Amino acid sequence: MEGANGGVEVQAGAVDALARRMDSALQFEEFDDEGEAEAAAEFRPPPWACAYCGISDPKTVVRCTETGRWFCNARGVTSGSHAVQHLVRGRHKTVALHPQSPLGDSTLECYNCGNTNIFTLGFIPAMADSVVVLLCRECLQLGALRDMGWDLQQWMALIEDGAFVPWLVNVPSEQEQLRARQVSSTQIARIEDLWRTNPKATFEDLDRPSEQDDVQPMLLRFEDGYQYQNIVAPLVKAEGDYDRRMKEGQTRENLTVRWDTNLSRNTVACFTFGVEEHQGRVMVGDELKLRLGGGAALLAGREWQGRGPIVRITDGEVIMEIRGNANNVPSDFTEGYVVEFIWKATSFDRMQLALRTFAADDTSVSGYLYHKLLGHDVEELIELAIEVLALATDRTGARHAAPPSCC
Repeated sequence: MEGANGGVEVQAGAVDALARRMDSALQFEEFDDEGEAEAAAEFRPPPWACAYCGISDPKTVVRCTETGRWFCNARGVTSGSHAVQHLVRGRHKTVALHPQSPLGDSTLECYNCGNTNIFTLGFIPAMADSVVVLLCRECLQLGALRDMGWDLQQWMALIEDGAFVPWLVNVPSEQEQLRARQVSSTQIARIEDLWRTNPKATFEDLDRPSEQDDVQPMLLRFEDGYQYQNIVAPLVKAEGDYDRRMKEGQTRENLTVRWDTNLSRNTVACFTFGVEEHQGRVMVGDELKLRLGGGAALLAGREWQGRGPIVRITDGEVIMEIRGNANNVPSDFTEGYVVEFIWKATSFDRMQLALRTFAADDTSVSGYLYHKLLGHDVEELIELAIEVLALATDRTGARHAAPPSCC
């Protein structure tokens, strides 16, 4: 028994000694508030981390100069790289490289004309080794460049297959992409939409309730006009809100305006708005507000703004007729103008009125259209109506064909 107890005491002593060694090895440092902030800062991504996935290798990211956000050249689970996805969805076209990239902190532009539209830029090898020259498509047609000894036939676009060429912007390694946030095309579309109204929105905001969460799923068959209105009206409102954000988000600054008069002797402003980049969003009839920018207003010694509709679009140039404040047009100034869209809810208000009328009055449209819109089987209704009409006709014909009672 004594031997057994001695063995137990030896084992207990060994366990205590092991526990003391573990305590000395595992020294947990206690942080105060300042220490916790420093520790959290170590895990905070750098400012140049990709706004989609968080990849922060300086050689793999570019900065959108119009939004100031950084995006990487990784595709993730999408068809195009994150940088190209942002440029296409936001309709941006100018990017800059990171200071630690092989080409340094520089905005990509055409060597000849300074064009910064990344979707028209390409490169050709120069005479010197390891040197490339960036040129836009328009400058390839200039004969002067051919005399400089450059082989323009070797021109290649900077964006290929939905991503930047890897020698310009590296593709993140597979390990980096596995550690990064995995974002889908749907999430990218939603975050881009959020950024238009809230530039500080994050991916966590996508999980928060929104107005669209109240939208009910569309049905193929409705009970009556009221159910149809309750489901379709929120969809119309959501479309109107989206259209408003799109219109009001197309403000352009530092525009050059050419002043002229039309056949009706009304003052018109002519300027290039970039209609090709907003195809389907800028059209004849849209109302704009044109005003002098801050610097131009100071130079002119006065503020001015006018409004009016787009009366014509010719080769990308917008012709706007000034109808508000047209008598004080600063025609002696052509630089520094700002153009803004004036959103009108007329078409969407008419849709909502039509839905309310349709719900309250089932005779507002023909019976055929009413049941067709509700998804009812109209063919059965037509066959039933034909049978009723035929039956009524037979009865009327039989009544007229009966012999007179006096005979």
